[in-house]
Amino acid sequence: MVVGAECRNLSAGYGKKRVLKEISFYANPGEFTGIVGPNGCGKTTLLRVFTRLVQPFSGEVLVGELPISSYSSSEFARIVSYLPSHIEITYPYTTAEFLAMGRYPFHQLFRALDSSDEALFERVVEIFALAPYLTRRVQDLSEGERQRLFLAQCMLQEPKILFLDEPTSHLDIGRQYRTLDLLKEFQKKEGCTIIAILHDLNLASLYCDRIIMMKEGSVISAGTPSEVLTYEKIESVYESTVLVYPHPVSHKPYVFGVPEAWHRECSTEEAL
Repeated sequence: MVVGAECRNLSAGYGKKRVLKEISFYANPGEFTGIVGPNGCGKTTLLRVFTRLVQPFSGEVLVGELPISSYSSSEFARIVSYLPSHIEITYPYTTAEFLAMGRYPFHQLFRALDSSDEALFERVVEIFALAPYLTRRVQDLSEGERQRLFLAQCMLQEPKILFLDEPTSHLDIGRQYRTLDLLKEFQKKEGCTIIAILHDLNLASLYCDRIIMMKEGSVISAGTPSEVLTYEKIESVYESTVLVYPHPVSHKPYVFGVPEAWHRECSTEEAL
């Protein structure tokens, strides 16, 4: 089953503060959709609404053509997986114990894995190179190692739709590309729909099928990377000077930031 996600005239926030302002967008089934925009524009709130952590003020939120409220907790957990930008682990779980919890929607919590679970467990451990850490406590892992573990747990859940809040945070450039390569492969092989908040516009351009650009709780632009990542839109949303050229290999938009000092220097030279 391949599922998509959609919101219609969605407003949401915290207390009386409205963060999302009647926004509408869709993520096509089986596609990788990136959400970009400046800090505080409502990206995380949007994901938290889709994953039922925040109740909307108004509007409709659909996963797989059904309102998210129509699913039981166990049904929803078999379809949707969510990786927030920060996870606080207080109990001294080992890496293996924490990873195995990814199967909880399919079994009773803390029940031993069966043979099919074990095969999937071993495959995910291999993909994310976690074998050396299985007996170590989660708290003893580096930030990058934890991020790989959290992503691996999401994969072990076998979601139909995966929501990710900054999945490449705390990762070096090599791990960023390897992680997104793995997500892209998972998307294509399993037909998984991925919706991810990405701060790096160039990573969003390279890996996303569609991009949603937000500002101040509203959707400013939605479409392919070429349609959304124009210098005019980026400068308007991020209030900074950029240059956008085709990537030499992918030919997708590649964004170059221009430091303010260089911008002033070029403006002075042009004036002369």
